[in-house]
Order: sequence, then C-alpha cells, then structure tokens
Amino acid sequence: MLSRRSFILSAAAVGALPFHSAFGAVNRKPALALIGRGKQGRDLLHQFLGQDVVVRAVCDVDADRLADALKVVRDYYAAHPQLGIPPDSCRAFTDFREVLADVSVDMVAIATPDHWHAYMAVAALKAGKDVYCETPLTYSVAESKAVLEAAKASDRIVQVGGQLRSGVEFRTAAMLCRNGAIGKVRCVDCHFGGPSRPHRDFLDPANAAAEGAPNPRVDFDLWLGGAPVAPYSDQLSPRGVHDFFPSFWRFDDNYANGACGDDGVHHLDIAQWGLDLDASGPVKVVKSEVPVSSDKTLGGRRQSGVELHCADGAVIRHNPPGRWGTVFYGTDGIVAVNRGAFALWTGKGGMPDASVRAAVEKGAPDGMSRVSLWYEGAAGANKSLLDAVNKAVKAFKLKKAPVQLYKSLNHVADFVACCAARKAPCSPAEVGARAAILAQLCNVSYVHDAGFDWDPAANACGAGADVSWFARPVYRNGWTVR
Repeated sequence: MLSRRSFILSAAAVGALPFHSAFGAVNRKPALALIGRGKQGRDLLHQFLGQDVVVRAVCDVDADRLADALKVVRDYYAAHPQLGIPPDSCRAFTDFREVLADVSVDMVAIATPDHWHAYMAVAALKAGKDVYCETPLTYSVAESKAVLEAAKASDRIVQVGGQLRSGVEFRTAAMLCRNGAIGKVRCVDCHFGGPSRPHRDFLDPANAAAEGAPNPRVDFDLWLGGAPVAPYSDQLSPRGVHDFFPSFWRFDDNYANGACGDDGVHHLDIAQWGLDLDASGPVKVVKSEVPVSSDKTLGGRRQSGVELHCADGAVIRHNPPGRWGTVFYGTDGIVAVNRGAFALWTGKGGMPDASVRAAVEKGAPDGMSRVSLWYEGAAGANKSLLDAVNKAVKAFKLKKAPVQLYKSLNHVADFVACCAARKAPCSPAEVGARAAILAQLCNVSYVHDAGFDWDPAANACGAGADVSWFARPVYRNGWTVR
C-alpha cells in the first residue's frame, strides 16, 4: 500500500498549525488547495466544496479573484455548519510556492494558464501533494516527459482533467471500438479549432493603451513565470472576477498550443482511448495539405488537416469543429460522439472520404444501419442521450464484453476517492501526458509546417523534425521544469 503520509500528520505538526488545532490529526478530511481562480478554477472550487475534503487554501495572482475565491469558501462553510469546518480555516495566497510549502495541504487542484501546469504539477509532487491538474497537463513534449518521470518517482495520485472520460457517451464509444463492434478502426476524426499563433502583446494594437493600462491588483510577473517578458495585457490576465474563458493566451505560442491543446486534447484523448493507445502513440506525423489561412493574425499556418499515423495503420485526423467531437470509422461501422451527443451505425466501412464525412455530419451516412442516435434536434433520434447509449450497450452486450474500461461518473469525485484508496484514477499522469503529446504533435506540425517520424516509446522525434521543436527554448527566472 502507498504511503498516507500526506493524510496523517504528526502531533508536532498539528500543534504548529491552527488548521490542525481545529480538526485534529487523526481521521481528518484531506485538505485541498486550489491554484488558479479563473472561470475553470471557479467551477472546480464549487465541485471540490461538495466533496469529502476541506478547502484549506486558495491561490491566485489577481487580488480580486483571490478575495472572491476566499469569500466563496468561507461563505460555504458558514452556510453549512453541520460540516464542522470553521470558515476562517481557509487561507489565501498569491504565490503558489507558499501553498506547496504548507505541510497541512494534502492535495492541490491546478487551474492556471497552460504554461504553468507542468512546473506546478512537478513541484507539487515533489512536495508530497496529490495533484488534480486541468488539461492539457503540459505545454511541451519535454514537459510531458518531466511530469511522467516525477509521477513515477512519487507515491502521489495524479488526475488530469480529461473530463470526457467521465462521460458515459465517451466511455461507451471507446468500449464499442475496443470490443470490435465496428470492426477494425481505420480512421478517427477529431474535430476542433486551429493551432497556436505567433505572440502578440495585445489583441488590438490600436487599443494597446487600454488593454495594457496598469493593474496593481495583479502580480503579472508571476503570471508570466517562465514565459518571455511581456507587458501586462488584460486579454492575458483579465481584470478581476470574470465568467468567461480567456481565449487570447490559449492561442498564443508563448503560453499554450491553441485549440490543439484546448478542446483538441480532450477529443484526441478519446481517440487514444478507443484505439488502446494510452501507453503509446502514433509513429508518424503527416503534415496538412489544407491551404494556409489568409488571416494574417494566424501566422500563415494551416488550421486543420494534420494526421497522426499509428503502427497498426489507423489514422487520427484533425478536422475543423463540427457536430461531432470524435468519430471512429471502422470496417464494420461508425461511432460518433460529442458532449451530449452519440451515434452508432453498422455496415461496411473503412477510410472515409469527403462525402462520408459530410453524411456523418448530417447524422445519416449512406449504406449504414442506424443502431442509435442522439443529438439535439436530430430527426428520428432516440428519446435521450442515455437511451441512445443504452441501445448501443445492449446491441453489443457491452456489460459482459471482454474489454471493460474504467468507469467514472464524476471526474473530481473520482480523484478524491482514488486519493483515499491510494489507487490510479480515471485519467492518471501517463494518460494525460500522452494526450497532451498528441495535441503538441499536431501543433508543432502546424507551427513548422512539417511532417516527421515519431517514437512513442521514447517520446522522441525522428526524421523530418528538430528536437528543439518539442521543448520551450528558454525558461525565464529559473522556472525550468525538471
């Protein structure tokens, strides 16, 4: 059994910390710290407040978001006195290093911009914390390898925020593929937006004065961390409390991998789940032949069309956003899935062409027999998503199928339960790292307009690529991920 060191502290530590004075060291609830209080962090905070943990600390570089997070936690505990948790037991920090130095914190949830994920995850593991980290787990392949090494060297639990794996429609789609319901999978289409873009300080250069107006409420140098020096921009770190997902940094070369690392990593993750590639990956990256975008702000980059070729001949292809997130094309059928959408057709199939893809988009591939279908507004659809899923499950007797996949109904609850049981969760470090690598391979191919060989065992490039493409070239201020 793995160590429970982070769950049970010594009497000496209890005496030194007011938090433990209130609860005692034996059989106490595990203590969680949230790092990053943007929109995703806000949603995570509410989810963790409903779990069997104590939110011990909140952390953000923006003083207004930090104060709001602290108020949310304290108001929650004040409104639920039956929990026996003093509202003032939660503390606020600007610097995440202070959170990791607090021995009373057992687990951390990381919901920062992507360029911080790997550093914080590795540092938290080294500090003896269990880690929940939002996707993508890393910014680069080199960081993915560093996180994998840190996770293997640790006895800590890591759950990556690949929440689609906790969706019944996605698990069912992967189960159908893994159990041969659609024959041999020849192609998987993943639908999401384009790659990252060359760095720009401001969304609108003509509005730079307003976007870059001084903001004494944020420690922007700490927001940047290891990224190159840049002036403050309220497009990168929105002022105060907000209820939207900032897109500017998500599409900036300095901080993220565009839609490849945003929604793309989720659908690529489902592709690797259905293809049984959780511990492996593609062997070749084939560059896109889609015309280069005419939008100058996109840096002369193609926006879709990269293909990841697997050793067994299967192809994972990046297509533009559409009705479906992930579509599996097999020799005996097609499975299509998205958030709240599911379809299964059987019949002779194989590698799709443009006409087949268009028919699937409309929910009616020619020559196929529909087993089940659900999306909002679909003609002749099943009664509900669950009804469509259950029809597929029954048709192929998946409950007794030889391949059974990890079942999680709630990603956050799964993490908390696995921390208590000291067992691997739904989306552990290797799954999250390899999903991030798929996203990074796509993005690197677009950025350098190149195809190349890939070694999934070593996570290293071969012919056609430069090794420097897969690591951040410079880490500022010593924020190197090791």
